[in-house]
Amino acid sequence: MLFGKCSFVWCMCVGVILGLVQAELDFNNDLANSQKFKSIPTTVKTYENDTVLLPCTLNTPFRYVRWHRDDVPLVDSRHPEIPKPDRIMLWPNGSLQVANVQSSDTGDYYCEMNSDSGHVVQQHAIEVQLAPQLLIEPSDFTEQRIGATLEVVCEAQGVPQPVISWRLNGNPLHAQTSTGNRQSLVLEIKSRNQAGLIECLASNGVGDTAVGSVYLHVLFTPEVSVSQPVVYSKLGARAHLECIVEAAPSATVKWFHHGLPVVLGAHSSSHESEVQANRSVDHYVNAVRHLLVVKSVRNADMGQYECRASNQIGSKSGSVELTGRPMPCLFKINPGTQSSTSHGLVWQTESLLPIMEFKLKFRQIPSNNATRSVKTNWTELTIPAQATNGLIYITTYTLHGLQPASLYEVSVLARNSFGWSDNSKIVRFATGGEVELPNYSTESELQEDFADEDFHNEITQRSEVLSASMMYNSACCHYMSLLIYSLCLIKLFIVLS
Repeated sequence: MLFGKCSFVWCMCVGVILGLVQAELDFNNDLANSQKFKSIPTTVKTYENDTVLLPCTLNTPFRYVRWHRDDVPLVDSRHPEIPKPDRIMLWPNGSLQVANVQSSDTGDYYCEMNSDSGHVVQQHAIEVQLAPQLLIEPSDFTEQRIGATLEVVCEAQGVPQPVISWRLNGNPLHAQTSTGNRQSLVLEIKSRNQAGLIECLASNGVGDTAVGSVYLHVLFTPEVSVSQPVVYSKLGARAHLECIVEAAPSATVKWFHHGLPVVLGAHSSSHESEVQANRSVDHYVNAVRHLLVVKSVRNADMGQYECRASNQIGSKSGSVELTGRPMPCLFKINPGTQSSTSHGLVWQTESLLPIMEFKLKFRQIPSNNATRSVKTNWTELTIPAQATNGLIYITTYTLHGLQPASLYEVSVLARNSFGWSDNSKIVRFATGGEVELPNYSTESELQEDFADEDFHNEITQRSEVLSASMMYNSACCHYMSLLIYSLCLIKLFIVLS
């Protein structure tokens, strides 16, 4: 029975004490309490290693003061024997000093004072601002194939909360998803041009911007380029066939001739060398120049070659033709005089073997509403080649029997023992008439596949010139006839008189 009475008394005491504590921390009378404080509630935004003073003063003297941060006791003036936390100092007027503040000092601070007027509480706060820090995943570098989807996650910390942004090779990007201090960038890899440095930047106005990065390597099917699609040679000569291959990962290259693998050995060999290029962005790309050397060209070596490059992603090919045919002819400027029914032409070609003959093709373009669909058929002339010293052949030929004041097109081919060359570029020229027309033969060399609209506009302009010329000539003839007729009448009148 005695134990039961003691337990009851103990419970009653604990209840009274808790009630007193709750009464001490009752903030329902904040307005009345604030009227008793000389200091005002303060939120201090500061940086690490600074010193902060939180004021706590009354309009009247106080008996004691104690401070706590959130629910952690800091200092009590009634118990100076209790050690204070490091960097904490209580001023005589009740204010609290926090020296060399750290991020852990961030929080709400409560100043409790007791005076003749009663027990009062004032709240302050410290917010230690921190420069941003971040983590990026993946980091360093990542390899992705074309067609893949890459997600890069960036998580940033700092006070205040940092703002996250993205860049690819220095150009801004937009993130796809964002949750608090965590943001994701989702990229669909569509081209090797998306390779480069992906950066996540976090900034909150405190300190320097934090940067995290990952380098994106885009894996792609080899790309094959041929600088010289046709290689001209002759029997017994040394021939070099070349292709340049860019690939990631690196590619294996094999040469084929008429669909069959080239057998390397005493007759032919292959060599490769790295291409020195700008590696600021795509240094991971393997760019190699591949060279096939035919040491002594035989007749069987002529024909189409294939440079086939393969890696884990796929394969691509480039074509090179080895031929003994002449190079395509090129029309040159002809300073000679032209007439209304003739036109002089000059062309040049190169051949390692003697040229046997040329085939000159020309046709007239109708001057009345001429279009590609109504062009006349080509007229072909066979012109024997003249002997020359060296490999360069320059030929002069004059076309006779042309129509005055007309527009023509001309092309030429060359033949040696290996066959005909490719067609030259098509050149246009105009013959003269009663009124001189401009000469088009050497002003510009035009491809046959130029735009239809440009062709139609130019022909229309030339037609207008020709029409104007004919009208002018017709008018001149009419006036001349009237003049001669008048002179005859005058002479007849004099004779009759």
